[in-house]
Amino acid sequence: MKAYPPVDVTTVVASIRDEIDRRRAAGDLTVEDVEWLLERRLKDSIAKARIDPSLAARLLHESHDWNTDTGYAIRTKRTGLAAAVIRAAKVAARPFVRLYTDHILNRQSQINLAVWHILLDSVERNVALEMEVKRLRKEVDDLKERG
Repeated sequence: MKAYPPVDVTTVVASIRDEIDRRRAAGDLTVEDVEWLLERRLKDSIAKARIDPSLAARLLHESHDWNTDTGYAIRTKRTGLAAAVIRAAKVAARPFVRLYTDHILNRQSQINLAVWHILLDSVERNVALEMEVKRLRKEVDDLKERG
C-alpha cells in the first residue's frame, strides 16, 4: 500500500480561505454569505426603526411564532372568586367574540406572512444584483488593466 505524505492542514485551510475571499471579491457569494447579509440588513432596519431587537431573532427563526396568533389564551391577574368569575365570563363570551375577530386575525396573519416572504425575496434579489454589479465592475477593471 502506498504511503501518502502528511497533509499540512493549515496550508489547505489557508488556500480554501483565499479561494473564498477571491470569489467574494469577484461577487460570488455563498448561501451563508447571503443569509448573513440578510440577517445584518434586517437587524439594521429594525434598529433604525427603534423596534425591539428580539424581533429580528424571532423573524429569522424557522417558525412563524412572530405572526398573529388567533389561539390566544384567556387569563387574568386577579385572584380568588373575582378571577374565577372573570375567567368564566371570558370563556363564555369567547365564541361570540371570535366570530368577529378570527377572520380578521387570520387575514392579518396571511398578509403578514405574504409581506415577510416578499421582503425576503426582495432582499435576496437585491443582494444578488449587488453581487452581479460587483462582479461586472471587477471584470471591467480587469479589462482596463489588460488594455
